[in-house]
Amino acid sequence: MIDLDIYVDEIKYEEKALKCHAEQEIKGMTAASRMIVDSDNMSFIYLLDDGEEFQRVHFVKETWSMLNDFKDTQIVLNDEVILTDFWEEMDFLLDNIVDNNNYGKEFESAVREQFGL
Repeated sequence: MIDLDIYVDEIKYEEKALKCHAEQEIKGMTAASRMIVDSDNMSFIYLLDDGEEFQRVHFVKETWSMLNDFKDTQIVLNDEVILTDFWEEMDFLLDNIVDNNNYGKEFESAVREQFGL
């Protein structure tokens, strides 16, 4: 299967959840309950499992304010997949990024600023 990068292009707070939209198709994919970062491209990445490999759901810097404003709210992608353990994974990453040069100064600074760390 082709490696797929999925980019969240819109987030709305509806029905007590953050409804995220991406143009890419996600049918048959399930939440992997894991997150990583792409510090070069200023992106938090949630992993989906398509049954063969992980697909990466990118939350680029422009989406961070919504994430910060609605912390601990359920995250749903394309009204199909609930991104389980999103906040536990996000909190782990945020704790790990602060004062950690491995992520690069620019990324760490942007994370600190946006998430008030």
